[in-house]
Amino acid sequence: MDLGQPRAPGASPIDATGSAPAGTVIASTQPQGPKEEYELAAAFLKQGQYEQAEKGFAAFLAKNPKNRYAADATFGLGESYFQRQRHREAAEQYLKISTNYANSARGPEAMLRLGQSLNALGAKEQACASFAEVGRKYPAASTTIRAADRESKKISC
Repeated sequence: MDLGQPRAPGASPIDATGSAPAGTVIASTQPQGPKEEYELAAAFLKQGQYEQAEKGFAAFLAKNPKNRYAADATFGLGESYFQRQRHREAAEQYLKISTNYANSARGPEAMLRLGQSLNALGAKEQACASFAEVGRKYPAASTTIRAADRESKKISC
């Protein structure tokens, strides 16, 4: 039974499903390497600790800009902003994925989130263009394309 006690450095509060058990408080241990640093920031994001996630992803990207987790960390940083209605900063991060990591698995979702962020900023025309771009740029991303189509209809593109 886990009572949320701090874990030893390197011990992960993440279970086999990739989530922390409900009620788990993520101890701010010093990650041992880039993978652990990314996973800690991702765990903060999943737990709704968006400021901690922002700090973790930003630190990870500053130290590991070419790491294989860089696209995911950029997306996570965008999510940390998006969830706090900081849509301009979120849009900047989602746009980075489109430009710097276009072939990333995060590409379609980032394009969708870019459109949502732009719409929240009142840039409807650009949001509609982003939603339309999802299908053009990522034709195999059927689930994300459907979500982009729903968003387009919602704002009457």
